[in-house]
Amino acid sequence: MRALQAIEKGYLFALTTVCIWSGFVIISRVGGQSPLTPFDVAALRTLFAAAILLPWWLPRLLNPAKRKLQWYQSLSFALLAGISYPLFAYGGFHYAPANHGAVLIAGTLPFFTTLFALMLLREMPSLQRMLGLALIISGVTTLFVAMMRGASWQSLPGDLMFLAASLCWSLFAVLLRYWQTRAFDVTLGVVAFSLLVYVPVYVVFLPKALAQASWGDIALQGFYQGGIVVCVAMWTFAKATELLGAVRVAVIMSAVPVAGTLLAVAWLGELLTPASAMGLLLTFLGALIGALARAKVILPATP
Repeated sequence: MRALQAIEKGYLFALTTVCIWSGFVIISRVGGQSPLTPFDVAALRTLFAAAILLPWWLPRLLNPAKRKLQWYQSLSFALLAGISYPLFAYGGFHYAPANHGAVLIAGTLPFFTTLFALMLLREMPSLQRMLGLALIISGVTTLFVAMMRGASWQSLPGDLMFLAASLCWSLFAVLLRYWQTRAFDVTLGVVAFSLLVYVPVYVVFLPKALAQASWGDIALQGFYQGGIVVCVAMWTFAKATELLGAVRVAVIMSAVPVAGTLLAVAWLGELLTPASAMGLLLTFLGALIGALARAKVILPATP
């Protein structure tokens, strides 16, 4: 009974993350079209999250006895999810449309996660999950070809950045499971170490355009990226991974291309062709089938 309740909670956390990530696609594209640089948005994300979670991460930083993670774990999580992932993602939205980000970040997440899970967790996908993955890759490929038809290749740098963002988040997701960490501890570790590592580099060395941006742009990016994406979605993602496993959660995240693309059509006026609609359907079916599949563990993995 408790196991069933835990699984139900895991799906709830995963679906919450899907909703927030879908909004992340739109808000990040809005930020990409504003005067703010990707470095500015990453800094706002870190500063807002650090300010909100200050009462929890600061005591742990000052008192080693209260820390729940090893320093190398917090640093690894921060470098992957707190620094590299947002910089690649925000950089991508400067060059490519929102629907590209929705498809390439979340759509490729199951494949990178499956690969890292096989390497670190010795977890082999079942036949049902492989079928789901096959449908997802068919849908993602259909979506991407439809988006690139008749378009220039000016978005290619952004698309490559989206793939790099997906790679960083996939490794982060598998390390959550590998080190068997708790969601709130991970969130605090990411925020604290991102503040200590990234913000000083940003202040001293990186280009800034805060003075050219409106207060509305700054408030929107800081609140959503820091307050919602980090403080809420990072925790719900980590919690879902804790309860369901990294690969299953990554497969569920394949619903983001569907929701993100539809939001991009409704809010940003991006086009939805019949081929794109077919790609969305294939991706959704693959995510549904893969999410319900069980993984096959070939050897027990220990941290």
